[in-house]
Amino acid sequence: MQKPRYVVWIHVAPYVCRYLLDNYGVADSEIKNLVDIRGDAALMSFFRSRLIKPSHAYDLRKSRRRGVGYRSERMAIAIPGSWFTRYGWALSATDECDVAKQLERRLHGMLMAYLSYHYAYTGDLAACIRSFYRRFHQTEETWPYDSIRKIWNRNYTSEQKWSLREAKIEQNTEKMLLTLSGFGTISAKGLEIYEND
Repeated sequence: MQKPRYVVWIHVAPYVCRYLLDNYGVADSEIKNLVDIRGDAALMSFFRSRLIKPSHAYDLRKSRRRGVGYRSERMAIAIPGSWFTRYGWALSATDECDVAKQLERRLHGMLMAYLSYHYAYTGDLAACIRSFYRRFHQTEETWPYDSIRKIWNRNYTSEQKWSLREAKIEQNTEKMLLTLSGFGTISAKGLEIYEND
């Protein structure tokens, strides 16, 4: 007999869903998109603080948009049974949005680190994005090319792109993955998956 699972459901962007499943996914026949983030202390602390002390500041505005727009994937985040009885099993619309934004910021940082690193060698943004898709199991459907290109252009001026291209850094993707893992951006499970591709 399987132990009961306690979960909190949240809506996230498809690229965040893919990241969470790669790094924290749990196989379960009953719950689709189940993740256990307890191995990531920073993320778990952020999530727990939202569950303990809910904010309702923007609930009216945010609740109308749940599951609409780019945050179309529904994820189940496993929580301990003690949290379930003490704090509940649902985030306010405001807190759900905060958790989703925090995860998106993490992915944007990972994206920019990877693209910057590869752009320094190739100078071809399209090739860098295709490489990112392959390495991190993203697709045009989960994270559209135009969206990534806009993020890149918003964060780098032409001069910065030129200086990145001119940088003389030895190419070593594995070192970059280890660095992201060291920062806690990628879990040990995710690192293993990404290194084997």
